[in-house]
Amino acid sequence: MLAVNRTQIDAAEFSNRLLTYERMAHFRRIEGRRIALCLSDPVDVVRLVLLVRGQGGSVLLIHGDTPLETALHQAGQAGCSGLVYQNPENWISAGQDRYAKPEDTLAAGLEHELPPAYGTSSGKEPSLFQFSSGTTGSAKLIQRTWQEIDIELAAYNEALETDESEVPIVLPSVTHSYGLLCGVLASLRRGASPVIVTNRNPKFVLNLIRDTPRHLVYGVPPLLHILSSFPGEAVPFHKIMSSGAPMPGSLYDKLRPVVPVMMQQYGCSEAGCISISNQMETNADMGKPLGHLQVAVSQDEAHPSELLVTTNSRKISTGDIGYLSEQGNLRVVSRMDDVINVSGLKVFPMEVEDVLSRCTGIRESVVYRGQHPVMGETVKAQIVAEPAVAAQEVMDWCMQWLPPYKVPSEIRIVSEIPKNTGGKISRRLLEMGDLS
Repeated sequence: MLAVNRTQIDAAEFSNRLLTYERMAHFRRIEGRRIALCLSDPVDVVRLVLLVRGQGGSVLLIHGDTPLETALHQAGQAGCSGLVYQNPENWISAGQDRYAKPEDTLAAGLEHELPPAYGTSSGKEPSLFQFSSGTTGSAKLIQRTWQEIDIELAAYNEALETDESEVPIVLPSVTHSYGLLCGVLASLRRGASPVIVTNRNPKFVLNLIRDTPRHLVYGVPPLLHILSSFPGEAVPFHKIMSSGAPMPGSLYDKLRPVVPVMMQQYGCSEAGCISISNQMETNADMGKPLGHLQVAVSQDEAHPSELLVTTNSRKISTGDIGYLSEQGNLRVVSRMDDVINVSGLKVFPMEVEDVLSRCTGIRESVVYRGQHPVMGETVKAQIVAEPAVAAQEVMDWCMQWLPPYKVPSEIRIVSEIPKNTGGKISRRLLEMGDLS
């Protein structure tokens, strides 16, 4: 049915665990309740999502590494009746939860109570709840009904060019939509048996991929970069799917000659997966929109606009800027909040990052907004580079390929660019760090 690393979980074992959960007091009469899950075991996440969904309840997914106090805060913010923390038996009840007995919490050694609910999303329809990554602003609670997710999964599988013989290898966390919905639930729905990878040793992951010749690897650009950067190691990829952020140009150029099928999907928290490119033409190629959506965006490459999505009569502002190519494929060029206004001229960070990524010796880069007391907004960059690379060399490189107003006013060489649990870089936090 599925596997975690190299451990197979068959259908019988999966069903037996579900029966065990159903006997627990806090998983009885789930209909109409909202339950927060903060679990490290991906099989428990998948099992409990299916259990709660099947009984008419709602789920809030919280990353398994989240500290208890933060998980309690998020569960209370989302108006949950209880929190399952690290183990399905560990239940922390909200004061108003009349279904769980006090001994359920005390037996687990968790003498806490959820804070009073606030910021609760409207609507009682059973749903999946998640907090946005908060890469460009404060995290917000996102609600998507199970019915909406069913429609997305059907459209996703219809658009995805794959077959049952290709094994999905899921590298992102199943507490995020990309890993859970696209990587696992869509795979199970089309009859495939996904492999969920929790072992973060790159050598282990490469060997697993190598031992699974017909595969579809679900990953994010930073991890795909690491897996393809071992000296002397042949890249074993058969088919890859990238998401989370547009693939950097340097990574695309490196992988394109050696990976038979390079795929990329685009989406947002509110709408789910929006488009799939079954064979990328450029690093910014996000493919064609899924059949259940209507996407409004500029058809002029020189004047990109915000991507607006309509799904189930609901209009969603993605906050992303792009355009539609002549072939009808989406191209994403920036986040609206990331655009830098240099003396009235727009600078898209991805454009500058693409130039930086092609400079010899640069492993990773991020471009973000700086503030000058007189000049206003400026372009800044952080890079991870080989020891021999100097900031002035990189500046000179940018001046060869960019107009002056797009050249970073400051290039900082760092050992690591910080990322959130989803593998995304938060330009907003980098900006705030510069201002502090």
